[in-house]
Amino acid sequence: GTMADIPGLIEGAHENVGLGHDFLRHIMRCRVLLFVVDTAGSEGRDPVADLETLRTEISLYSPELAKRTWCIIANKVDLPEAAEYLPTLKDRFKRVKIHPISAETGEGLDKLKKYLNEKIGIGED
Repeated sequence: GTMADIPGLIEGAHENVGLGHDFLRHIMRCRVLLFVVDTAGSEGRDPVADLETLRTEISLYSPELAKRTWCIIANKVDLPEAAEYLPTLKDRFKRVKIHPISAETGEGLDKLKKYLNEKIGIGED
């Protein structure tokens, strides 16, 4: 399977703002979309608002792409600020699988690998 990393998808991407169309075209082949959000809200970001923006951009670009299986990878759960955003994220995206992880400490990574292996056959060492 192919894994594509789409950093910096921004508001207006569906109108080709930034590298919008290059990024969006790149993910058309993907079966599962993983949205990695900074659950600690570092640098003044709001992970819930950011995710809503991303979902909107994808829907505007391709309703077909928006229907693909997707999940949220809630990163930085080792930071105290994550306790504020994680419940909001879970409340806003009730029907979406959320994987709380910490890339820093490794927390949640085994469960995430297992999920990815079940979904797309990757993640096993």
